[in-house]
Amino acid sequence: MSSSIALPEILATLAAQQAPPSHLARLAALIALAEREPALRALFLVGSYAKGLGDRVSDLDLVMIAAAGQGERLLAAGHALLLASGELLNQFGGKHPGPGSGFFHKLVYLDFSSVELHVFEPGTAFRLRRPYLAVWDPERLQEAYVAEGEPVRHEDFVAYEHGDAGLIWDLVDCIKWLSRGRAALARRHIVKIAERIRQDGGG
Repeated sequence: MSSSIALPEILATLAAQQAPPSHLARLAALIALAEREPALRALFLVGSYAKGLGDRVSDLDLVMIAAAGQGERLLAAGHALLLASGELLNQFGGKHPGPGSGFFHKLVYLDFSSVELHVFEPGTAFRLRRPYLAVWDPERLQEAYVAEGEPVRHEDFVAYEHGDAGLIWDLVDCIKWLSRGRAALARRHIVKIAERIRQDGGG
């Protein structure tokens, strides 16, 4: 029995939070990929939209669970769909640290919409934190991945985590916080970025 949320319902959830039409199209495209790709075993929405606290410029935060050995291939397939969904300002990707196979790609578009796509294979340390939405989960894998505890807060984001490759992403986060009136959070993060750059010998 599937525990997934029906596509119209989840799109309505995002639309009610003023998610841009491009996000709705991206999510629909990734669900269509899941429906035709047996190796894509589950797709979850996390972050602000899953909490019901999203807005026009919130990240579309997505987690795929892939069959063993299929993570990089599915990341590439998802990435191709996301590349076609708007004009890019910046993108970067990499591998998650820790045991097992986990990969990610982050994209920022010229309209300031942004997407984080993470892909994990069985055996990784990744765990879902509530709240989340099961977008595609026909095998009910969520039950094996859910862990107690709070998701990471904006205040606890690691600054300059991916070096210069992720610097535009860091600064776009700050611009988004400023647009929401959270200047203190943006200033603190900029200070953390500067400290990390100095520690790395960059200034």
